[in-house]
Amino acid sequence: MSYFNQTIDDITKAQVLKGRQSACRQVYDTFSTPVYNLAFRMLQNRDDAQDAMQNAFITAFQKITQWSGKVAFGFWLRRIVINHCLDLIKKNHHQWEHKLPDAEAINEQLTYDYQHDLGLLLGQLPPLSRSVLWLYEVEGMTHQEIAELYQMSTSFSKSQLARSKQLLTKWLQNQEPHNEQRL
Repeated sequence: MSYFNQTIDDITKAQVLKGRQSACRQVYDTFSTPVYNLAFRMLQNRDDAQDAMQNAFITAFQKITQWSGKVAFGFWLRRIVINHCLDLIKKNHHQWEHKLPDAEAINEQLTYDYQHDLGLLLGQLPPLSRSVLWLYEVEGMTHQEIAELYQMSTSFSKSQLARSKQLLTKWLQNQEPHNEQRL
């Protein structure tokens, strides 16, 4: 079950529209954990994730009149969070794109205890590839939806997903000999 499938009632929406602190706090308390987790998984940086979370809530509170109620409030908020994360990824893309570590560099960083920690390996993926992987595999978005978010073609989404999986597989396979030696 997704935390994002929760919604808010009309009274809470009206209170948020009026800028009532208690209503905003209620919405924040309900959604802050899933919002932060999504932002962190996409950005792999605590400060950036907190910034994206804060900006997403500010945007949601300012634009709550645009929420039609046809989808759960959480799914509408999720889209805002994703957009803020993608904006940050796009803004920093050029600084990150040349920092792709190879499998040997990953192997040197990992100890036996952590060599299969997917979170650590996800953090090593380029931000574009990591975010597409997360949106597709965890958030359940389609390639078409991801492509629309990035304003790219569906082949962009498919190729980024394939690249992510290929890198993770390569890194995990390079870990296997260490595992056999320790048994």
